[in-house]
Amino acid sequence: LIDAVFVPLKIFGIGPEFLLSATVCIAMVEKERFGAIFGLVFGLFLDFTSAAVFGVNALTFMIIGFIIGITVYQKIAVSFVGAFFLTAVSSVVSECILACAYSFFTSESIADVFLFIAMPKILLTVPTVIITYPIIRFMGKRFALHEEREGIW
Repeated sequence: LIDAVFVPLKIFGIGPEFLLSATVCIAMVEKERFGAIFGLVFGLFLDFTSAAVFGVNALTFMIIGFIIGITVYQKIAVSFVGAFFLTAVSSVVSECILACAYSFFTSESIADVFLFIAMPKILLTVPTVIITYPIIRFMGKRFALHEEREGIW
């Protein structure tokens, strides 16, 4: 059931990572602290529901969320193009780390892991920004309006 909700599209058993895209978009809209927290939560959720090496997704997503939270406010504007670019870079970094960990703990060759797992996952993850960025941006604006009316506490 969880697999069907978070990965509705699979090609040869490989689907996009909506949670990575959501982590990138949240880190763009919020600051680095929230990017790291949501990255950790989303990564742990992905670790609990997948057969990957436990903790690698959580650590990777947390670092990605933190770095993007710092980078966006200093170098890159919050925009759809920025989200698309940062999701592409984050997806490549995340899949390289996961592919190295997967090939280290299994007997698979790293070239096969990159070719048959990492590359298709990157190609499927990057377009998910089309779905996640407007949702996260809308929710960020709604919460900002709510905080203005009632205050944080």
